[in-house]
Amino acid sequence: MKRIKVVLADEQNLLIDGLKHLLRDCNGTYEYEIRKCIDNGEDLLGAAREEEFDLVIMDIKLPIIDGIEIIHRIKEQKPQSRILILTSYNSNKFVKSAFKQGADGYILKNSTTDDLKNAIEEVLAGVAHMGNGVGVSPGKNGVKKKNESAVWVIEDNFLIKNYLTRRELEILSQIAHEKDNKEIAQKLYISDQTVSVHRKNIMKKLKAHDNGQLKAIALHHGLTQY
Repeated sequence: MKRIKVVLADEQNLLIDGLKHLLRDCNGTYEYEIRKCIDNGEDLLGAAREEEFDLVIMDIKLPIIDGIEIIHRIKEQKPQSRILILTSYNSNKFVKSAFKQGADGYILKNSTTDDLKNAIEEVLAGVAHMGNGVGVSPGKNGVKKKNESAVWVIEDNFLIKNYLTRRELEILSQIAHEKDNKEIAQKLYISDQTVSVHRKNIMKKLKAHDNGQLKAIALHHGLTQY
């Protein structure tokens, strides 16, 4: 039986403990050796540089550095390793991003134990795996909408960070620092009109009615450093 070295990464310690027990008691093609258990993105990057492993099972929502940003960096350090995303987020945006960055499989946390075992064995065999409830169909955006409108109800900072564009995050950060459109335009080398359009889009997405609410959201979710 081939021994597989595994790194587990999730901010929930209970889930990590459950995965450890599942893999140690797993009767299948492989024998699993848990090399590292990690609860944040920064430490996961460190493990990618320092540890020897064959498989990473990780959430895309991780403290300090989120998982979407880390996938390709793990592959750079360990090109032969396999990465299985185990998460609660079924947004087509996240699924596409994960596979584009180099993930080998994507499965939801509400899957069964047998589903997870199958997903692990498939990615280790070099087969891309999409779990039940995972897809890339249009319109499956992972966020709630109110009254069929285009107003997004944001539930956590991970969704905010990943649903706003990079430019929108930059402008939101400047709004949080109380910069007006002209000042933002000069800093980002774009026109006042472009800033105004982005500002309106941000307000719609975050269901904000004025600059004060935008600033409060940015401060609350730590989005002031873009």
